[in-house]
Amino acid sequence: MNYQEKKKEELKKERKEEFPEEEATKECPACHTINLSNANFCQECGHKFFKEGSEKPKEPAPQIVQEKKEEKVEEKKEEVKEEVKEKKKSFFSQAQIESIRKSEEEMKNKEETVKEVKAVEVKKVQKAVYVTDRVNYRIQKFTSEGEFITKWGREGSGDGEFERQCGIDIDSQGNVYVVSSKNRIQKFTSEGEFITKWGREGSGDGEFMHLIGIAIDSEGNVYVTDMYYGRIQKFTSEGEFITKWGREGSGDGEFHNLWEIAIDSEDYYFVTLKNRIQKFTSEGEFITKWGREGSGDGEFKFLVGIAIDSEGNIYVVDNENHCIQKFTSEGEFITKWGREGSGDGEFEGPDGIAIDSEGNVYVVDCWNYRIQKFTSEGEFITKWGREGSGDGEFENTIGIAISKI
Repeated sequence: MNYQEKKKEELKKERKEEFPEEEATKECPACHTINLSNANFCQECGHKFFKEGSEKPKEPAPQIVQEKKEEKVEEKKEEVKEEVKEKKKSFFSQAQIESIRKSEEEMKNKEETVKEVKAVEVKKVQKAVYVTDRVNYRIQKFTSEGEFITKWGREGSGDGEFERQCGIDIDSQGNVYVVSSKNRIQKFTSEGEFITKWGREGSGDGEFMHLIGIAIDSEGNVYVTDMYYGRIQKFTSEGEFITKWGREGSGDGEFHNLWEIAIDSEDYYFVTLKNRIQKFTSEGEFITKWGREGSGDGEFKFLVGIAIDSEGNIYVVDNENHCIQKFTSEGEFITKWGREGSGDGEFEGPDGIAIDSEGNVYVVDCWNYRIQKFTSEGEFITKWGREGSGDGEFENTIGIAISKI
């Protein structure tokens, strides 16, 4: 027996020992699948394990193997599908949770935003109204509906003290300027904290004899009316003198019985005299005038307060005719309202006037000890105040102003 034949016999013997007939159903050495038949190949992977003298099967294995493989593939597909389904369930569950969480956060943020917007809207609607309460030597601050907010001041000549305070105005930062007929101007924060002051008795620049009105232009410059000298002086917001113009008289650009002043959005200013209104540029150049003594439309008996709305219309307080008259910026009569009395829309000694950003008109009804609020056409809205020294009570009120912020 040559070497090759000997080797072949040894391999056959090893195969017989490894796969005896009675163990043909045992585990396949290739794929470790348990074979349940006596076939000469593995039903799973096709591994051949012939017994002595057996013949090689006629290609049954590839078909069976392919079928098994397809079955395995299908099973795997089903397993993958189930796994994907489970993962999708898990994914969508997490997505839903995340979506809910985000929705809750968005809702919370929206609620906060709505609160902030409402707060801003309330702030816009509830602009502060400041009133000079002369005999009580103080400034009182209210909401636009007359709800008392705060007050400050007392009698005296020191910082934050008052002697016959008259006009009042508010700058774009909310600072409050108050003039006293005792010849000085005081500046406060919106809550009444003293900032600065300037002025003294005299005829020089920055000196006064009888201050009445005050107004602030778009750049923060301060204009005041000095009734005794019949002139207007202009200052920076810190009290530095800029210029002055006017003199006593009845001609154009002359001021006899000079009272209040108001400035429009284009920095034209208007002043009230006894029975007429004059209009100027911001540098004091005369533009026009209108009015005469009487009780008809465009006629007056002692003009005092003046205010301008956002459209440039002019409102003046006709003290002795107990009414409010409204004009265009060129003096064309529009309407008027009011009469003597103590009822709604009636006046006793009306004086200061102010207009808010919505066009509502606020009038100091001096001897009825109250503030009345109207629409721009004179329709009565509300009122507040009474005689006294308590909060929301008045004694000889003159000036009124509304914050611009």
